[in-house]
Amino acid sequence: MRLRHSSRAHRLRLVLVPGVGPELVVPARTGTRAIDSALQTLSPWLEKALARQQPHTLGLARPGVAWHGGEPVPLRRATAKRLSAEWSAGALELRAPDAAGAAEALKRWYRSEALTTLEASIERQAPRLGVAPKTVAVRDQRTRWGSCSARGTLSFSWRLLLAPAWVLDDVVCHELCHLLVANHSQGFWRLFATVRPAADSRPWLRAHGAELSVYRPADSIGAP
Repeated sequence: MRLRHSSRAHRLRLVLVPGVGPELVVPARTGTRAIDSALQTLSPWLEKALARQQPHTLGLARPGVAWHGGEPVPLRRATAKRLSAEWSAGALELRAPDAAGAAEALKRWYRSEALTTLEASIERQAPRLGVAPKTVAVRDQRTRWGSCSARGTLSFSWRLLLAPAWVLDDVVCHELCHLLVANHSQGFWRLFATVRPAADSRPWLRAHGAELSVYRPADSIGAP
Protein backbone atom coordinates (compact mmCIF):
# COMPACT_ATOMS: atom_id res chain seq x y z
CA MET A 1 0.00 0.00 0.00
CA ARG A 2 1.10 3.55 -0.71
CA LEU A 3 0.84 6.07 2.13
CA ARG A 4 0.24 9.69 1.08
CA HIS A 5 0.17 12.66 3.44
CA SER A 6 -2.01 15.47 2.18
CA SER A 7 -2.36 18.99 3.55
CA ARG A 8 -5.81 19.12 1.93
CA ALA A 9 -7.14 15.95 3.59
CA HIS A 10 -9.37 16.39 6.65
CA ARG A 11 -9.67 12.70 7.52
CA LEU A 12 -8.01 9.38 6.77
CA ARG A 13 -9.39 7.61 3.74
CA LEU A 14 -8.49 4.50 1.80
CA VAL A 15 -8.82 4.47 -1.98
CA LEU A 16 -7.94 2.07 -4.77
CA VAL A 17 -5.98 3.92 -7.45
CA PRO A 18 -6.18 2.28 -10.91
CA GLY A 19 -2.79 0.94 -11.96
CA VAL A 20 -1.29 1.70 -8.55
CA GLY A 21 -3.31 -0.16 -5.95
CA PRO A 22 -4.46 0.82 -2.46
CA GLU A 23 -3.52 4.24 -1.18
CA LEU A 24 -4.12 5.56 2.33
CA VAL A 25 -4.54 9.32 2.28
CA VAL A 26 -3.92 10.94 5.66
CA PRO A 27 -3.91 14.55 6.87
CA ALA A 28 -0.49 16.11 7.32
CA ARG A 29 1.24 15.29 10.62
CA THR A 30 -0.94 12.26 11.30
CA GLY A 31 0.79 10.03 13.83
CA THR A 32 1.74 6.38 13.40
CA ARG A 33 -0.74 5.23 16.04
CA ALA A 34 -3.66 6.87 14.20
CA ILE A 35 -2.52 5.35 10.89
CA ASP A 36 -2.22 1.84 12.36
CA SER A 37 -5.67 2.18 13.96
CA ALA A 38 -7.20 3.27 10.65
CA LEU A 39 -5.57 0.37 8.80
CA GLN A 40 -6.96 -2.10 11.30
CA THR A 41 -10.45 -0.65 10.92
CA LEU A 42 -10.30 -0.51 7.12
CA SER A 43 -8.64 -3.91 6.58
CA PRO A 44 -11.90 -5.90 6.11
CA TRP A 45 -13.05 -3.57 3.34
CA LEU A 46 -9.61 -3.60 1.72
CA GLU A 47 -9.42 -7.40 1.73
CA LYS A 48 -12.74 -7.71 -0.08
CA ALA A 49 -11.89 -4.97 -2.57
CA LEU A 50 -8.49 -6.45 -3.41
CA ALA A 51 -9.94 -9.94 -3.69
CA ARG A 52 -12.39 -8.66 -6.30
CA GLN A 53 -9.90 -6.60 -8.30
CA GLN A 54 -6.63 -8.50 -8.35
CA PRO A 55 -5.98 -12.06 -9.55
CA HIS A 56 -4.38 -14.55 -7.20
CA THR A 57 -1.32 -15.90 -8.94
CA LEU A 58 0.74 -17.52 -6.18
CA GLY A 59 -1.78 -20.10 -5.06
CA LEU A 60 -1.37 -19.33 -1.36
CA ALA A 61 -4.88 -20.44 -0.45
CA ARG A 62 -4.10 -24.09 -1.04
CA PRO A 63 -5.35 -26.59 1.56
CA GLY A 64 -2.64 -28.80 3.00
CA VAL A 65 0.19 -26.36 2.28
CA ALA A 66 1.82 -23.58 4.30
CA TRP A 67 4.49 -21.17 2.99
CA HIS A 68 8.00 -20.22 4.00
CA GLY A 69 10.32 -18.08 1.88
CA GLY A 70 8.01 -18.34 -1.11
CA GLU A 71 8.14 -22.13 -1.03
CA PRO A 72 5.29 -24.53 -0.19
CA VAL A 73 5.53 -26.45 3.06
CA PRO A 74 3.53 -29.70 3.40
CA LEU A 75 1.13 -29.75 6.35
CA ARG A 76 0.14 -32.67 8.50
CA ARG A 77 -2.55 -32.55 11.18
CA ALA A 78 -2.70 -34.49 14.43
CA THR A 79 -5.36 -34.42 17.12
CA ALA A 80 -4.21 -33.00 20.44
CA LYS A 81 -5.65 -30.89 23.25
CA ARG A 82 -2.86 -28.30 23.22
CA LEU A 83 -1.97 -26.28 20.13
CA SER A 84 1.49 -26.72 18.67
CA ALA A 85 3.35 -26.76 15.37
CA GLU A 86 6.68 -28.45 14.72
CA TRP A 87 8.64 -30.10 11.94
CA SER A 88 8.15 -33.85 11.61
CA ALA A 89 9.27 -36.14 8.78
CA GLY A 90 9.57 -33.37 6.19
CA ALA A 91 6.26 -31.70 7.01
CA LEU A 92 4.93 -29.13 9.44
CA GLU A 93 2.75 -31.02 11.89
CA LEU A 94 -0.10 -29.04 13.43
CA ARG A 95 -1.47 -30.44 16.65
CA ALA A 96 -4.89 -29.21 17.72
CA PRO A 97 -8.34 -30.49 18.72
CA ASP A 98 -10.06 -29.28 15.54
CA ALA A 99 -9.66 -27.32 12.30
CA ALA A 100 -10.02 -23.94 13.99
CA GLY A 101 -7.30 -24.88 16.45
CA ALA A 102 -5.04 -26.05 13.63
CA ALA A 103 -5.48 -22.69 11.90
CA GLU A 104 -4.55 -20.90 15.13
CA ALA A 105 -1.52 -23.15 15.59
CA LEU A 106 -0.38 -22.31 12.07
CA LYS A 107 -0.91 -18.60 12.66
CA ARG A 108 1.25 -18.75 15.79
CA TRP A 109 3.92 -20.67 13.87
CA TYR A 110 3.94 -18.03 11.14
CA ARG A 111 4.52 -15.25 13.67
CA SER A 112 7.25 -17.14 15.51
CA GLU A 113 9.03 -18.25 12.34
CA ALA A 114 8.73 -14.76 10.85
CA LEU A 115 10.43 -13.22 13.89
CA THR A 116 13.26 -15.76 13.71
CA THR A 117 13.73 -15.16 9.97
CA LEU A 118 13.55 -11.37 10.30
CA GLU A 119 16.06 -11.31 13.14
CA ALA A 120 18.45 -13.45 11.09
CA SER A 121 18.11 -11.05 8.16
CA ILE A 122 18.78 -8.07 10.43
CA GLU A 123 21.83 -9.79 11.87
CA ARG A 124 23.22 -10.30 8.35
CA GLN A 125 22.54 -6.81 7.03
CA ALA A 126 22.70 -4.39 9.97
CA PRO A 127 26.52 -4.54 10.44
CA ARG A 128 27.06 -3.22 6.91
CA LEU A 129 25.06 -0.13 7.83
CA GLY A 130 26.44 0.19 11.34
CA VAL A 131 22.97 0.19 12.91
CA ALA A 132 21.03 -1.87 15.43
CA PRO A 133 17.27 -1.60 15.99
CA LYS A 134 16.17 -1.26 19.60
CA THR A 135 13.20 -3.58 19.14
CA VAL A 136 11.88 -5.84 16.41
CA ALA A 137 8.13 -6.45 16.33
CA VAL A 138 6.06 -8.81 14.20
CA ARG A 139 2.46 -7.81 13.51
CA ASP A 140 -0.40 -8.68 11.20
CA GLN A 141 0.18 -5.64 9.00
CA ARG A 142 -1.60 -6.22 5.70
CA THR A 143 -0.76 -2.99 3.94
CA ARG A 144 2.59 -1.88 5.37
CA TRP A 145 5.25 -4.55 5.04
CA GLY A 146 7.58 -2.77 7.40
CA SER A 147 7.95 0.44 9.39
CA CYS A 148 10.57 2.22 11.46
CA SER A 149 9.61 4.36 14.44
CA ALA A 150 11.46 7.44 15.66
CA ARG A 151 12.53 5.40 18.69
CA GLY A 152 14.31 2.81 16.58
CA THR A 153 11.65 0.09 16.65
CA LEU A 154 11.28 -1.91 13.45
CA SER A 155 7.90 -3.52 12.80
CA PHE A 156 7.21 -6.08 10.08
CA SER A 157 4.28 -8.05 8.78
CA TRP A 158 4.55 -11.78 9.39
CA ARG A 159 3.16 -12.15 5.86
CA LEU A 160 6.64 -11.40 4.53
CA LEU A 161 7.42 -15.01 5.44
CA LEU A 162 5.10 -16.06 2.60
CA ALA A 163 7.22 -14.14 0.08
CA PRO A 164 10.57 -15.23 -1.40
CA ALA A 165 13.48 -14.75 0.98
CA TRP A 166 15.02 -11.98 -1.13
CA VAL A 167 11.82 -9.93 -0.82
CA LEU A 168 11.93 -10.20 2.98
CA ASP A 169 15.62 -9.24 2.98
CA ASP A 170 14.85 -6.26 0.77
CA VAL A 171 12.15 -4.96 3.13
CA VAL A 172 14.40 -5.52 6.14
CA CYS A 173 17.21 -3.54 4.52
CA HIS A 174 14.77 -0.76 3.65
CA GLU A 175 13.75 -0.34 7.29
CA LEU A 176 17.32 -0.62 8.55
CA CYS A 177 18.24 2.27 6.25
CA HIS A 178 15.48 4.32 7.84
CA LEU A 179 17.38 4.14 11.12
CA LEU A 180 19.89 6.44 9.41
CA VAL A 181 17.68 8.35 6.94
CA ALA A 182 14.05 8.85 7.87
CA ASN A 183 12.85 9.91 4.41
CA HIS A 184 12.98 8.53 0.89
CA SER A 185 15.42 11.05 -0.50
CA GLN A 186 18.11 10.30 -3.05
CA GLY A 187 20.49 9.91 -0.12
CA PHE A 188 18.26 7.16 1.29
CA TRP A 189 18.25 5.19 -1.96
CA ARG A 190 22.03 5.58 -2.34
CA LEU A 191 22.43 4.16 1.14
CA PHE A 192 20.05 1.31 0.36
CA ALA A 193 22.02 0.49 -2.78
CA THR A 194 25.21 0.01 -0.77
CA VAL A 195 23.66 -3.10 0.79
CA ARG A 196 21.15 -4.17 -1.87
CA PRO A 197 22.61 -2.94 -5.17
CA ALA A 198 20.61 -5.23 -7.44
CA ALA A 199 17.42 -5.83 -5.44
CA ASP A 200 14.06 -4.13 -5.76
CA SER A 201 11.12 -5.90 -4.14
CA ARG A 202 8.60 -3.19 -5.03
CA PRO A 203 7.47 -4.67 -8.38
CA TRP A 204 7.05 -8.10 -6.79
CA LEU A 205 5.04 -6.70 -3.89
CA ARG A 206 2.89 -4.63 -6.24
CA ALA A 207 2.14 -7.76 -8.25
CA HIS A 208 1.57 -10.16 -5.34
CA GLY A 209 1.01 -8.06 -2.24
CA ALA A 210 -2.77 -8.29 -2.52
CA GLU A 211 -2.65 -12.07 -2.35
CA LEU A 212 -0.40 -11.96 0.70
CA SER A 213 -2.80 -9.51 2.33
CA VAL A 214 -5.94 -11.62 1.93
CA TYR A 215 -4.35 -14.97 2.79
CA ARG A 216 -5.59 -16.58 6.02
CA PRO A 217 -3.92 -19.48 7.83
CA ALA A 218 -7.35 -21.13 7.77
CA ASP A 219 -7.03 -21.28 3.98
CA SER A 220 -4.23 -23.81 4.41
CA ILE A 221 -6.38 -25.91 6.71
CA GLY A 222 -9.49 -25.81 4.57
CA ALA A 223 -11.42 -24.33 7.48
CA PRO A 224 -14.32 -21.89 6.89
